[in-house]
Amino acid sequence: MDCDHINKLIESYLDAELTLSDRRDFETHVTDCGDCSAQLEAMRALQNNIQNMHYHTAPCTLKQTIKNQLRDYTGEDTSRISWLKWSAMATGFVSVGALSSWLVLAYIMVSPLQTRFTDDIISAHVRSLMVDHVTDVESTDRHTVKPWFNGRVDFSPPVKDLKEQDFRLIGGRLDYINNTAATALVYQRRAHIINLFIYKYSPSQHSHKPQLLQRNGYNVIYWSRNGLNYCSISDLNKKELTEFSQLMATF
Repeated sequence: MDCDHINKLIESYLDAELTLSDRRDFETHVTDCGDCSAQLEAMRALQNNIQNMHYHTAPCTLKQTIKNQLRDYTGEDTSRISWLKWSAMATGFVSVGALSSWLVLAYIMVSPLQTRFTDDIISAHVRSLMVDHVTDVESTDRHTVKPWFNGRVDFSPPVKDLKEQDFRLIGGRLDYINNTAATALVYQRRAHIINLFIYKYSPSQHSHKPQLLQRNGYNVIYWSRNGLNYCSISDLNKKELTEFSQLMATF
């Protein structure tokens, strides 16, 4: 890579949108080139300044104002709608038995660090679909996929055969999430691709409790188990992705 090419890749590098091989070539060049290193640091400083900007907090009356406007527009009591919605959800939770502890996952307020990490996860998921690089090892056999990671990462990712539950294993690949080497196990349900990222546990990244987020049309579920972090992501609906995640968590 020459300097012109490097300068074009700086924003993609900072947004974690480069492939693993391009990222390594980029970092090798920047280590040896003072001009490109200075340019990278300038862009990183600009990015940090933007992320650390102070935002105005919405007034506490905004929620009630919106409810009042909705009631005026629809003619319906929004507080009653909300209560009926949650009552229906509670009834559903009782009926699903073993999945109940997972289906009660709520959307949570996340820190800027968690937001950036989720952006990284989404970028990796979208990138795998856009560049037609969903798998490095393509197989429906977990005994083929699991050994492929030996020597490529310093942990053994659990690979589970879920075809009887209609989650078909199609392979795996290496990825790079937030400066961390990660394995990506790839499953498919109907036309929906599920990426399950697994990486070394870091308390600063996630809590022990499962977390369900929704960003940019994707459902994202985090959990931790036996010293590893897990993150499943898909455009699959949250109920089915929750079912998949719960199945993967029962090792």
